[in-house]
Formats: sequence, structure tokens, C-alpha cells
Amino acid sequence: MENKIPRCAIYIRVSTSEQMIHGKSLEAQKEYLSQYAADHNMAIAGVYADEGKTARKEFKKRKAIHSLLSDVKAGKIDVILFWRLDRWFRNMSDFYKVQDILDAHGVHWISASEPGINMETRDGRLQLNVVLSIGQNEVDTTSERIKFVNEASIRQGKLIFGNANMPIGYMASEVDGMKKMVKNPDQEELVNDFFRFFRKHQSKTDTLNYIKKYYNPDFSWANMRTMLSSEFYKGTYRGIPYCPAYLTEAEYDEIHSISGRNVKRAPSGRVYLFTGLIKCPECGRLLCSIACNSTINRKTGEKRTYYYYRCNRATIDKKCSNRHRLSQNLIEKYLLDNLEYEFKKYALRVNKIDEQKKKTIKTKTPGQLRKELDRLNLLFQKGRIEWDYYNQEYSRLESEINELSSALPEEKKDFSHLEQLLETDFRSIYASLSQENKRSFWRTIVKQIHINKDFSVEYVDFI
Repeated sequence: MENKIPRCAIYIRVSTSEQMIHGKSLEAQKEYLSQYAADHNMAIAGVYADEGKTARKEFKKRKAIHSLLSDVKAGKIDVILFWRLDRWFRNMSDFYKVQDILDAHGVHWISASEPGINMETRDGRLQLNVVLSIGQNEVDTTSERIKFVNEASIRQGKLIFGNANMPIGYMASEVDGMKKMVKNPDQEELVNDFFRFFRKHQSKTDTLNYIKKYYNPDFSWANMRTMLSSEFYKGTYRGIPYCPAYLTEAEYDEIHSISGRNVKRAPSGRVYLFTGLIKCPECGRLLCSIACNSTINRKTGEKRTYYYYRCNRATIDKKCSNRHRLSQNLIEKYLLDNLEYEFKKYALRVNKIDEQKKKTIKTKTPGQLRKELDRLNLLFQKGRIEWDYYNQEYSRLESEINELSSALPEEKKDFSHLEQLLETDFRSIYASLSQENKRSFWRTIVKQIHINKDFSVEYVDFI
């Protein structure tokens, strides 16, 4: 049976330095990927371009990635095309954050010029992690060199960024033949009054409203957060004297202390091992990851962070009865202790499914339905019918063909990578891994962890 025409998103990216060297690099990528889509019978759902962005930059700062993920969540995309993996990500952490979203919505990606790199095969995942590690190392090395050069400029007081990044209260000016950061006389009163008011009233909301009323109606929460946290206002940058100060060291520390009170922050360094792999046994939604700290030694005040998974549809939306929290530690321990047992259950289950497939009674000729599919695909490719109609008709024809066609056994699943893993001392190897690598370990072998209503593990599906 002819495959359903997938809707593909073309993602292209070029950094500022690459633009200078390659000129029309974005157009070259777009042309190459458009031809790839045509050659592989894909319908282009959109083109998403990040111009002047590096793949090492956090994905939340890449607007095209944001737009692309929004369309993924809206069910508008089946596959993402990019030229090379380094156009997509060179940062392992951000790569897997985005991969969680793609997995949750059944979307996969294709590196058009690197067919060996993928998430579907063991060798493909190995190549993927190697390429990401090398790419991240290269960018980190370059970053260290740039950091060294910038630090030398900072010690000289030389301005190393543009006016777009200039904090409120400062401006660029030529001083002794060098461009430096100086106080902006038009905004100096605003800054002084901002800190005075905040120290007196210790309220972010009141301070924001005060500045909006008397100085700048466009003053935002983002502006306020920057002013309350930036070290520029005490005259330093990266701990080095750099610009005229609005605050003394003691005043800055006081402001920082007031700002930090009763403020909930997402602690850094948290890694959730099974995000996107566990669904709620009640409503079927993916469980969300949370963490909390608990004192384990009252004398020393030592605390430990505990990781859990819960159903937000129950705790936030109040539309599910499952209010249980699933411990990450318990799931991790169960899998380590029972990996071989769960794998054997999975292998038996897959074999039984193959054996139980039966042929359905043919009342029509599937050939006629396949010809209808061909015509439907042609109309969609030429833009003569909309996606909603195409999707509805395709699903109907596909369902009829499935009913009329023989339920042939699938190609036997290759379990060799799991069998080889189980023959090693994987527990000792696992214990030596970082949390990020432990997370990668589970993602490369586990497809989904099925939970009973008592929140014990029912069974595990493997990749």
C-alpha cells in the first residue's frame, strides 16, 4: 500500500559568521531540502529559518525553533527536515529537551545529508551522540577562546556589545579613543529613583507601577528583572570594574537580597531521567516531572532533592483522579533490577502479536482503493484539496484497505543491541554515568514505561 504523504517542516539555520563566509547559505539549504522533500514524496508544511543564530545558543532564543515546536504541538507536522545535524543542535542538553517534545507528538526528523544519523537504529543513535559530543566540544573550545579575548577587552573597559543589549541607564560613548559604557543622562534619574523606591517599599509590583506612571509607560517586568540582577549597576562586569556605578557594593547586595525573597526559582542542574516515557494510568496523558527538597539531617541542615512524576491534568486541571506522585528513584531501581526480566516479557509479547495476526475476509478488491489513494495523493500534492479533507479521506481509505488486506506478520524485530547490553556489566557502567548520560541511556533503549493504577510497573516497551 502506498504510504500516506507526510507533511514536512524544513528547518534552516545559519550563524552570523557563516553568513559572512557563505553568503546565501540559507537559500542553499532551503533549495536542497525542498528538492529532498520532492524526491521523497513529502508535502512541505512550512519553512522555518533561524538567521544569525548559532546551534549552541539555547533553543528558547531561536524564534524559528519556537514556531516550529508550536506547529508540532498543533499536529501540523509529521517530519522535520534539516541539512545536517549541526544545523539543528550542537548542544546535547537542548537536543534532548526538544526530542522529548517531538517524541510526545510522534514527529521524527531527517538529517538529509547524513542518512546514517537517526534515532531509529542503534548505530544511528551512536553516531548521533558522537556527532553531538564532538560538535559541542568544538563550540566550547571556540567559546573559551572568545571568552579570553573578551576578558582582555573588559579589563580595558572596552565595550564588547551593541546598543541593543545596553541596560537602562547606560549608553555607548567615545572615551580616550575607545568606545566605553557610560551613564545615560536621559535615564539617570529613572535608575536612581527605581532603586530608591524599591529599597524603601520592597515590592516589585509597586516599583513597576511607579516607574510606569512617572517615567516610562513601556517599562516591563523584564526590564525590572534585569535592573535587579545586573552587576553593571554596581560598576562591574564578570567581577571586573567596567562602568560607572549606580550602587555601592553594599547597596547592590541589599537590593539583591530583597529581590530574592519569596521568589520561586527553578533550580539548575536538575535532570529528569524518564521525561516523556511514562503516561498516567488513569487518563493516558504524559506525566510531568517535578522535584522537591527534603531535610535528611536536621543537625547539619543537609538536604536532598527528590524527583517525581505526576499527572498535571489531576493536580492543575482537576480533570483526572490520579493524584499520586511516582518516585524516579523507585522506577530507576526497578528497571536496573528487572531489565532482563522486562526485556524477555517484551520479546514474548511481540512474538505473540505476530502469531495472533489473522487474515480478514475480502469483500472488495484492494486495488481499486489503492488507485483512489493515488488520485487523492495527486490532488493534495497539486494543492487542489485542503489538508483536513485529504486527511479524512486518506484515513477512511486506509482503514478499508487494512480491513481487506491480509494481516501479514511484521519483519522480525532485532533485539541484538539489547541482548548485547544485558551480557555486559551494565549496572556498574550505569553507576559511573552522569545524570545527563543516564537519561540518554534510558532513552536509547526504552520506548515507554507502562504503569498500573497502583503505580507499579506493568510492563516496558523497548526500542
